[in-house]
Amino acid sequence: MRIPCFLSISAFFISFIPALSQDLKLDKNTKYALSKVDTARIKRDITYLSDDKLKGRLPGKEGYQMAVDYVVEQFKQTGLIPSGDNGTFLQKLILRKATVNTSLSSAILKDKNGNQDTLVIGKEITLFPNALQNKVLAEAPLVFAGYGIDVPGKYSDYDGIDVKGKIVVVLSGAPKSLQLPSSIQAHFGNPAAKMRIAAAKGAIGIIMSTDTPGPASTLGSGVTLAMDTARTSAIGRNSIGKLQLSARVPYSELARIFMNSKKNLKQVLAILEQGKSSSFEFPLSILVQYSSAYKDMESYNVIAKIEGTDKKLKNEYVIHTAHLDHLGIAQPIKGDSIYNGAHDNASGVACLLEIARTYKKTGVKPRRSILIVMTTAEEMGLLGSAYFAAYPTVPKSQIVADINTDMPTLIAPLLSVAPLGAEHSGLDKSVDFACAQLGIEKQKDPMPEEARFVRSDQYSFVLEGIPALHIKYGTKTMDPSFDLVKFTKQWRDANYHKPSDEITNSFDFNAAKKYVQLNFLISYSIAQTTNRPKWNAGDFFGTVVE
Repeated sequence: MRIPCFLSISAFFISFIPALSQDLKLDKNTKYALSKVDTARIKRDITYLSDDKLKGRLPGKEGYQMAVDYVVEQFKQTGLIPSGDNGTFLQKLILRKATVNTSLSSAILKDKNGNQDTLVIGKEITLFPNALQNKVLAEAPLVFAGYGIDVPGKYSDYDGIDVKGKIVVVLSGAPKSLQLPSSIQAHFGNPAAKMRIAAAKGAIGIIMSTDTPGPASTLGSGVTLAMDTARTSAIGRNSIGKLQLSARVPYSELARIFMNSKKNLKQVLAILEQGKSSSFEFPLSILVQYSSAYKDMESYNVIAKIEGTDKKLKNEYVIHTAHLDHLGIAQPIKGDSIYNGAHDNASGVACLLEIARTYKKTGVKPRRSILIVMTTAEEMGLLGSAYFAAYPTVPKSQIVADINTDMPTLIAPLLSVAPLGAEHSGLDKSVDFACAQLGIEKQKDPMPEEARFVRSDQYSFVLEGIPALHIKYGTKTMDPSFDLVKFTKQWRDANYHKPSDEITNSFDFNAAKKYVQLNFLISYSIAQTTNRPKWNAGDFFGTVVE
């Protein structure tokens, strides 16, 4: 795919525009470092990591190990300090694939009169496996809890109901009528958030359904989670945590449950869409028993440090993350079955390698230390980042921010960006500073309906209380009549998570250079500023950690 010629523009650099503080200026070493960002090296790294011989970098396979070895070698050549386990560049974790044995599972609805209705596993109800408890038997009353959300001081589906020891039935997504910011809307629409809230309210299980007719979801028949090496905790957005049961039912089954409640489903949905809660206890209970089987494999995050120069601040860390994995070999499309992941996310890894070189090779002296973290199993549910954020190789209290890079989509000149999540904390000032240096326009998320804030590794850090952001492309072009969002969407529809995501597909390496410069300047401004970034006063994500 060719980019229209009127989009061509060279990357440029504005020497100094104060935006973060009156004290922060770019010295000659830093300006020199920015000028030395090398598109040839970026292209070389992407080319290797997306080569067919790596077979799509699937964790647990030889191709992923080749990617790990390549990154380790680049870290060594750059002169970075190992910051993984036991003086190495690697942090080991266990990836556990858990599946439900449907032949040993059952689900039975019971009413107040003792009548029973057996649900067909995989059709009328789909179960999430339990990664820690091999066999589960759960029986409890059912309670309808709307969308299963709880916005402190604004709205709660749990007002007026007692769910302790019960199983909640909730809807997927979040009501638009609440007019929540896109990042918070995405958070509450995430099933992991619904499970966390249900558990915090004392429920023992959760059953999710859609609010519109459609086919049954197949999610739940198998999930992969990150385990600690002792296998005593399971981490990941599909982890049911403290709950005994997590399941899904199709809309048709939800409607059937409502028929026994003397409540009208459509009327309840209409009330919810008005931004009003409509929760109640069903005159039903459910008995579920199921068995989970496990398959474990080792995988690795790859971690290196650029040590800070300030006697005190060097013990604090600004983190750059990018996921190293992709989808491996899968369903052939047009005869190609290798999902190379050049844009997703070999390009992100290449950008971080170049950021590391920019710090290390050109005399830049950050006051805080910088960690470069290449994560595993992002495509399996943000597992590598969730593991690192929960069990970091540096003190968690000393991590001040995460700057994530995932599929920067380098297919057009980078004239504007949407810093997902930055608006919740002082990181927004660092973005302002970096954008001002490069003449880049900062915009709001142009696609809030995509819920991108919860779909990449920065979300793992947010859930641990660490300010984080993810820089995505904006909408600005040289020709205002050209719809870059539409163009990018068409490109993504054709190439995202497909074998056609290869090095030969539409790279703009001037945009890559500018992207590296921008993300470098964001971390540099954080590293140089004495006060660490804080959540904005009263911000939701500043209090989201349990």
